[in-house]
Amino acid sequence: MEIVIYRTFLFFSLISVKMNKEFSYFKIKTAAVLILIIISSYIIVHLFAVFGVFLSLAYPIWWFFAPNQTICFLCRGRKDGEYCPFCKKVVDKSISISPENLSSAILNGLLIFILTIFSIGLIYLESKALSALGYPRTPKTVSFVIPSVGQYRLEEMFPMEIRLTGIKTPINTVQADISFDPNRLSVHEVSTDGSFASIFIQKEINNDAGYVRLTGGLPSPGYYGESGIFGTVYFKGLSPGIVQVKFLPSSMVLANDGKGTNVLKDFDEVSYLVLPEKISPEEEETQKEYFFSTSVLGKDTDENQMVFYDEEKVLGAIEEQPVDREDGNPFIEKILSLLKFKDYLIFNLYEKAFNTIKRLFN
Repeated sequence: MEIVIYRTFLFFSLISVKMNKEFSYFKIKTAAVLILIIISSYIIVHLFAVFGVFLSLAYPIWWFFAPNQTICFLCRGRKDGEYCPFCKKVVDKSISISPENLSSAILNGLLIFILTIFSIGLIYLESKALSALGYPRTPKTVSFVIPSVGQYRLEEMFPMEIRLTGIKTPINTVQADISFDPNRLSVHEVSTDGSFASIFIQKEINNDAGYVRLTGGLPSPGYYGESGIFGTVYFKGLSPGIVQVKFLPSSMVLANDGKGTNVLKDFDEVSYLVLPEKISPEEEETQKEYFFSTSVLGKDTDENQMVFYDEEKVLGAIEEQPVDREDGNPFIEKILSLLKFKDYLIFNLYEKAFNTIKRLFN
């Protein structure tokens, strides 16, 4: 009895294993077919989008010169005995599936054109979806640049330009956060004279913490150029020694790309040498006259600039905000960017074609 039960259990176990294998094979096969259909449909949609207009116009001409080699799409898709509204006849594939007359050829061309419009619509939706996801990514190319190493005497004031380079995409917002050793340097003023920005919303100086922030920008289309000066910081040497001045990770440069992408690539830093020698009383007096001049420090705002910050406000603490980094799988990022670029090429092709036709008729 026990042997019978054991054999019965073994029999059903083998059947179960076999059924599981067959089911797994069926799932793999179904998934493979589904993936193949999706890829094929994707390719066909893009082929229609690129060549569809040409094919819709060429189809009747092709039928005129080679009617027997031209296929009526409705006849091809229907079974024998069914009616084809394009050819206005009962389908008999053993005889012919070519368009019966010019009217049928034109209707087939119109069908291709409709599928082309549908394909372009799908690509347009794909392009909008990729744009909403932020593709293609605006590359990080901008850098803050600090002038080369310099040396200055005690009580001597010297300027440091906040200069940006590597501007490959128009920018419209800049936040420059600078740190320094408050025991060796102090900031006398931050000037916006000569800045490419026309709107400033924040200017904060904290000589106790050794921190400076200047935030501003300009309306669309933004600023574009090889390089540009955003502002100028005027330092004063307090005690002799080497002092480091650097841009903080909370600094930002936002692109005018509709997404406010931070395109700041890296942060510059420099070391200044404050000499133990102090400037003479005459030099100090001349320096005061020069650096307190409104034409130098821009106390009177340029008529093309708008200021929305409080001159008396100072920052109490340093804000450490790391620069945004691109997340996600680099391979997927690359694929999605290529898809967006492909959509751009298709629409650019149609734009050039329409412009050519427009010039011909004008």
